[in-house]
Amino acid sequence: MDSLTTRMKGMLVSLSTPAECPACKGFGVLETPDGRRLVACSCRQGVASEGRRRGARIPERYRGCSLANYNGVTESQRAAKALARRYVESYPAVSAGLLIFGPVGVGKTHLAAAILAELVDARGARGLFVDFTDLFDRIQASYARGNDESTEEILGPLRDVEVLVLDELGARRPTDWVRDVLYGVLNMRYNKKRTTIITTNFTDQADKPGVETLEVRVGSAVRSRLYEMCQLVTIAGPDFRKEVKQGRAFA
Repeated sequence: MDSLTTRMKGMLVSLSTPAECPACKGFGVLETPDGRRLVACSCRQGVASEGRRRGARIPERYRGCSLANYNGVTESQRAAKALARRYVESYPAVSAGLLIFGPVGVGKTHLAAAILAELVDARGARGLFVDFTDLFDRIQASYARGNDESTEEILGPLRDVEVLVLDELGARRPTDWVRDVLYGVLNMRYNKKRTTIITTNFTDQADKPGVETLEVRVGSAVRSRLYEMCQLVTIAGPDFRKEVKQGRAFA
């Protein structure tokens, strides 16, 4: 009876305990061939990558975006994809971020999210995806009485994170105060040599009367800083959501 009980307990332990990695024996690290230092075992790399992915806060709609499934139909879209691939392969040996211009529906957010995801997965970068409108609302709400989130709690990660994607810059017209806050964040990232990837619908030249430029939208100080810290990527093409992928309630 005692022998049977012992065997049953052993079976329960084996069912509840994850299989031990045969390489690192569960320690999570391995010695290098020369025995001088420890490196993470491959069994832990997937866990670490998943943690970085969650921390990047890529919106659910864009979590499946990759450079492989970015299907450019215009020359500028194909060129942007090629540049994005070189950017990922060269990282961290890059000296500027990216400012991605283009009208709605040409894949700016897809491309930015794909770059961030691949830097997180393939290069081990720590990243963060931030929607400009959401950021604008959070900053304003931080000054409301009783709000649990302070301005510093919002801005701290934006200043410090290794790779920041700021999506749809200028989608909301910022107040002068928010422009100053935005400039402060971008200037700090510039001085710290952090990688910043920005998408926007606003260009430097209005293509028709009444259309605002990016400088008018976010201010000359912010636009000037972006000239120094980002390479310009212009994408043209049809509105993919309108002409190719219209929503359907049923498959």
